[in-house]
Amino acid sequence: MKKISAALWLILWAWTAAPTALAQRPGIPAIEKKLLEWVNKERTERQMGALKPSVALQKLAKAHSRDMASRRLLTHLSTTGKPYESRLTDAGMYFTEIGENVASSETYEGDFIHQGFMESPEHRANILNPHFDTIGIGVVLASDDKYYVTQDFLQSMQVLDKDMAAGFFKDEINKIRKEKALPSLSFQKTADLFAKNYAEKKANGKPLINIANFFGETHIHFITSPRLSLPEKVAREAAKGIYETGGVGAWFGRLPDYPGGTYMVALFLFPLNPYDEMTEDDFVKITLSALNKRREEKGLAPIRLDEKKAKQAQNISRQLKKHKESASVLPAISFRGRVFSYATEDLHIWPDNIESEIGMPNLKKIGIGVSSRKNEETRRQTFWVTLIF
Repeated sequence: MKKISAALWLILWAWTAAPTALAQRPGIPAIEKKLLEWVNKERTERQMGALKPSVALQKLAKAHSRDMASRRLLTHLSTTGKPYESRLTDAGMYFTEIGENVASSETYEGDFIHQGFMESPEHRANILNPHFDTIGIGVVLASDDKYYVTQDFLQSMQVLDKDMAAGFFKDEINKIRKEKALPSLSFQKTADLFAKNYAEKKANGKPLINIANFFGETHIHFITSPRLSLPEKVAREAAKGIYETGGVGAWFGRLPDYPGGTYMVALFLFPLNPYDEMTEDDFVKITLSALNKRREEKGLAPIRLDEKKAKQAQNISRQLKKHKESASVLPAISFRGRVFSYATEDLHIWPDNIESEIGMPNLKKIGIGVSSRKNEETRRQTFWVTLIF
């Protein structure tokens, strides 16, 4: 997490020269323009981007210079004790990194004022900060014929609405997957809505619901950053071949650690469904294997599939799926045996009341029927299992 940088809040500089006749003084806008030209000359000579002047930031800088002039005081704090960062947030401005230079001078010559800034390491660092892209310069002439100068710097933010921000991260993820020769992730509308809700709750410190109850196995990543960028760790995870679908939701606002504004992004990644492309016979084999593994743990002999009972069990499971029941809905047929039916999302898990049946030492054969349905929206698969002992 990158903290906001606000350099030079307590570092002051003043430069003085011999008074100049009032008639020779240029207007304040001309002095401000000259100071801007000198700042950008320093940057362009070093192959750095020129700073873009901001009307809103200039207004803020001018107000601070006026504040200093009224008090005859060089400071980074306003009359009400607010630092530059607070003045920015009060003005509704968003930023990722900030810095401020202040000075007082008895000369209007912009090159002399600028040279004084450049000879101070801290002020020079603000002028040549490669992250800054915006500047506001405010100059005020006080009644004692001193000029008070404020240079406000910041790195601006790209502020997108929540859906556009989420779209940015989706595009970045699929761009990386394409580079890895992987199919694009399919982002589900329902998952996006859940992720959006997750991002908002996370940002506001509210409890999060259990997503697994809705989507099954879900890998969740949170991204908190004022910059629209996909962290390397998250990029590596999203580029794994085990994922096929996901959901992205974004929130934007100010947080205590990010007073200039930040994005909070929730990313859901859903692993490939291990049961895709499998048949009912495959499901039966998986269930039988899981039951025998449990018997092996108990030191019991494995059981075999009873084909006749298996057909009866399969008929029951298909009826259960049809009616979406988790309890027995038995067809009108006659057979022998104890019947247990249940619904599950994992063929390796069964109800506790079946445990004693599985552990019967004299058990040799069993009938197993499994029918399933996958929710195409949530990608969760439900199995209706019937066991006839």
